[in-house]
Amino acid sequence: MIFLIDSRRNIVETKINKFNMDSKTCSRCGKDHPIERYHYANKAKGIRKSVCPECSYLYAKENIEKDPIAYHSYMKRYYKENPEKYPGNHKSKKIPPVAGVYIIECLLTDDKYVGCSSNLRNRRYKHARNVGRAVQKELSKLIKQYGWEAFTFDVLEECDKNKIFERETHWIQEIKPNLNRNKKQ
Repeated sequence: MIFLIDSRRNIVETKINKFNMDSKTCSRCGKDHPIERYHYANKAKGIRKSVCPECSYLYAKENIEKDPIAYHSYMKRYYKENPEKYPGNHKSKKIPPVAGVYIIECLLTDDKYVGCSSNLRNRRYKHARNVGRAVQKELSKLIKQYGWEAFTFDVLEECDKNKIFERETHWIQEIKPNLNRNKKQ
């Protein structure tokens, strides 16, 4: 309770709402920041988070570095469960059975492989199941060692079947992946 003096010089007893403050102290770094800098925890109720955006970002970055596979699988599930929030997200859609160039990246070792296929969906399946002749022996060893969950498969470009080798060479020269040994870099 705080006592204030009104316009008639009477002492008035009043409560101050904690959401009308001009600044707020971060629970992690202990610094005072303007209230507008804090993100909403519940916008309908007007409740703001107790951590400033910088500390929140650093905390998330530390957790991603601790376990990148868990973060990747969480985000993959989140995109799948919330397609209305990410309508243009390529990860929430199935890979079409078209020709194109793709990249496979290992989340743990930063190894990359660029490849091309006349059917991207089947090629992803073959890499994920590690079936076939395993022409890319280094990639195959990594998949066996870390499991498919440690890898991302992204389509770089969809193109005509006649141009896939030309486009693959272009992407290899641009990205310079370390697992492509058979193409000139």
